[in-house]
Amino acid sequence: MITTNSNVPHVGAIIMKQMPKLLFIAGLVLAAALVAGCTTGGDRPPSTTVPTTTTPLFLNESANGTTHAVPLNSTINLTLNENPTTGYVWNLTTTSGLRIVSDNFVSDDPGATRSGAGGVHHWQIAAIAAGLQEIRGVYAQPWNNSTADATSFSAEFSVTP
Repeated sequence: MITTNSNVPHVGAIIMKQMPKLLFIAGLVLAAALVAGCTTGGDRPPSTTVPTTTTPLFLNESANGTTHAVPLNSTINLTLNENPTTGYVWNLTTTSGLRIVSDNFVSDDPGATRSGAGGVHHWQIAAIAAGLQEIRGVYAQPWNNSTADATSFSAEFSVTP
């Protein structure tokens, strides 16, 4: 015959008395996990200041064959020596992600007092699409079909959003 001591609580009774404490501890652990999941793990929040303009990039002949990283909607200013009075001009092309905004020649002799005076050609180019973009130019006399000896210019641009 099995006898039980009525003064010793039953195992089920012990668990029932401790249940509120276990639920409270489980709730604290769950709350801590939720709060930890809502943090960024040390990443900084995005900046609240948005730049209104991007510093333009200025290039000349020394940038021939180079690659540059530029943000989307930035401006590239290209200046190349040119002498249209001798017939030599730049024929400049760009990939579709770059757009020529302005294109003008400035003479070294604005009064046109010197025969054969050269100057500089200025282009302002906008980066309008992300990706790898390119500027290519050939400096030659347009009527002369010989491009083997022509001076060329090229630069690549990695445009990032």
